[in-house]
Amino acid sequence: MSQATVSELTPEVVIARTTATEMLAEHLAHQTNLSMVEGDAIGAAPFCLLWLDGRLLLRDKSTRQPADICVDFVQGRHRHRRQFGGGFGQPLARAMNIKPDDCPSVCDATGGLGGDAFVFATLGCQVLLLERSAIVFALLQDGLRRARECSDTRDIAQRMTACHLDSRDLPACWSRPDKPTTVYLDPMYPDNKKRAAAKKGMQILQRVLPRGIDDQNDEADLLTAAIATARSRVVVKRPLRAPPLPGHRRVGDIRSPNTRYDLYRGQG
Repeated sequence: MSQATVSELTPEVVIARTTATEMLAEHLAHQTNLSMVEGDAIGAAPFCLLWLDGRLLLRDKSTRQPADICVDFVQGRHRHRRQFGGGFGQPLARAMNIKPDDCPSVCDATGGLGGDAFVFATLGCQVLLLERSAIVFALLQDGLRRARECSDTRDIAQRMTACHLDSRDLPACWSRPDKPTTVYLDPMYPDNKKRAAAKKGMQILQRVLPRGIDDQNDEADLLTAAIATARSRVVVKRPLRAPPLPGHRRVGDIRSPNTRYDLYRGQG
């Protein structure tokens, strides 16, 4: 697979280097092409990647109340969802057609922070996550590393593989026998008056990254690539009242109180 073009990087996002994290910082700088800073320069940057308590964080200091995000599949909401989630009857699982005796191979083509992919893997699916942002990919890799080191999540994380790739290149990634059963898309939600109410992690990513995959041309290209890749179906996560992605006709949808999963027939 070809690596994604690192188009989202800006001078505002830096890597914090300390004596204790020098080797980690240098590896991450090579991976992301971001600049490393030390001392007072760390505090002056609006956004920085840093290590704290063994975790890679993205720190947002661009607002009055600084905030951190990281990918943590072991604790917090992922732990709660792992223990008390809706199982095979939840709308997301039904949209993906995941059953106890039939777990499709899944490509999460907009991997992001990995939340939905973790659900698929918890239910037994082998999941390939694609992420074109070098910053988000670094957070995702770190979260998977820690999940594989924890006995409670090791088996789940072993079913998840992350790759730095622009998902619009999907059709060229597989020979036909290896194509995934299902491709899952969760583009950034469209701009609207409720955008400020998005979850903290999404708010930070919206400030750090460019528009990314949320304009009509990108969405149409992404959906076309997904349909050409999936052997069975494509599932697109949308706000309940948002229009479908342009360019292709849905074959159905599954709804929850705030979310709609649009279904398309794969042609891979």
